[in-house]
Amino acid sequence: MIQIGTYVHGGEHLSPEEKLSAIKEAGFDFVALGMSCFTDDNLEELVELCEKYGFEIDNIHLTGAKTTEIWFDGELGDKVCARYCREIKRAAKAGIKKGVAHITWGHKDPGEVNEYGISRLTKMADCALEHGFLLCLENSVYIEHLFATMEKLKGHPAVRFTYDSGHRNEFAHEHDLLGKFGDILAVTHIDDNDAEFDMHLMPFDGNVDWELDARRLAKTEFARKRICAETSFGGAKKIKDLTDEEILARIATLPISAEPELYRVEDSTMYAYTALSYKDYMVRLHARLKKLADMIEANI
Repeated sequence: MIQIGTYVHGGEHLSPEEKLSAIKEAGFDFVALGMSCFTDDNLEELVELCEKYGFEIDNIHLTGAKTTEIWFDGELGDKVCARYCREIKRAAKAGIKKGVAHITWGHKDPGEVNEYGISRLTKMADCALEHGFLLCLENSVYIEHLFATMEKLKGHPAVRFTYDSGHRNEFAHEHDLLGKFGDILAVTHIDDNDAEFDMHLMPFDGNVDWELDARRLAKTEFARKRICAETSFGGAKKIKDLTDEEILARIATLPISAEPELYRVEDSTMYAYTALSYKDYMVRLHARLKKLADMIEANI
């Protein structure tokens, strides 16, 4: 049976222990930790709480701010690389064995693939290797930078792949990323969207082709064992250059529109699942992931 996991984030009004309790009650098998562990400086506390609730920590999301700067010459890119290495060391010391890193962050153009970025990502991978850690590189906006980095580092013993289903739907719809990198898949970010905006909806609430994704995931050794969601509980998703009416028209084409109580739009921003309690959100998310897991198993 495929194990099901989720990130411990969202629900800022709740304590970490309240969130873990809700995740446990919903039936999740494991958890992952978000980048707020570093910004809130509570990583070690969360690790202890996860142990208390009997949760394995599958991975941690390393902080992404300014990541695109690694592709430019200058001190800032060096500082971002050094930050990643500090986080790798800290996570490894806390007993976490895998971390997710973006190759670019946001929509800032990183320019052409160059040696600045490749050399810094190599330093990050070497740091991970030194500390018994796996650096799991995630598909994001600029797919050519992922391809170039993987061409250089795919054989590195500390480098693995993070597959984000929503990012593929939006930024690399025509690419079979699991066909390319499924042999080194080590983390999944299961989420959904409308193929244009990074909404991080639950699976089956957007227009990701889940039949196709299930077939591709079933071909990977990792996803035949476990899948992990990275969805947004009540997160505000700013959709630039669209009016509220235009956003609502886009949402009307998605399955989530059948449950209008699950979202609202204000000031060009979409708020998803805010009507749900954290507990009810986790129960719904677990059911959606179980549905996907059943589809994957049907394709094995």
